[in-house]
Amino acid sequence: MKAKEIRALARENLKQIPKKIYMPMGLLLVVANIIPNVFGQATDFKSGVGANIIVFLLAIAAALLTANGYIFFDRWRNKIQKGGEEPNAWCGLSGQHLARLAVYGVIEALIIVSVTLAIVAVIVGLVISQVPVAVSIILLILLVVLLVWIELRLTYVVYVIDDDVRTGQKRSVWAEIGASWKLTKGRVWKLLCLNLSFLGWYILTAFTLGILGIWLMPYQNLAIAETYEQSKENKY
Repeated sequence: MKAKEIRALARENLKQIPKKIYMPMGLLLVVANIIPNVFGQATDFKSGVGANIIVFLLAIAAALLTANGYIFFDRWRNKIQKGGEEPNAWCGLSGQHLARLAVYGVIEALIIVSVTLAIVAVIVGLVISQVPVAVSIILLILLVVLLVWIELRLTYVVYVIDDDVRTGQKRSVWAEIGASWKLTKGRVWKLLCLNLSFLGWYILTAFTLGILGIWLMPYQNLAIAETYEQSKENKY
């Protein structure tokens, strides 16, 4: 299915979720994404260890709440399409989820930090002119593309973790990352296009000071969840 069709299906699913349910979760997701950034901009490394620890803890909380949002809306998609009980608002924050998400978060952070440090090194090299400009620019572009590619290949890890928790399957987090890697094989371009198709909505969200995100984030989460289900069925 094309991005347009995935989005249309996601909108239909969203219509079947009561506003009193999806809007508070959407608000929570917006707040989870805004507060760490606002607090981080309001402080800096000169603000002291305490402030930096708070920023770090807020970032962890935001990541967990975001993962919970992915799981919550994926379970709602399952309920709409296959029936069953309504998911609990905190269904993605059980003890089993938190343990696996924590390990995955560390692995993801190490990967992203490694690539980001490489990008910073290239930028520094470009500034101090120790590396030819053309080489630095090409290397910088390749590293940014690599970072985006890795993030897209990890798109389904949270969903895989939730599936394992629900079914009682005991796999290592590495195996769950591998499952996401396998599911996204050959689908990176489609996932990129789908994410980019929401760019206009995010621009409008910025103009509304994040208010539109209360609707947009559930909408996008349902769209990504739909691609996960279709990828498992080899239809995407």
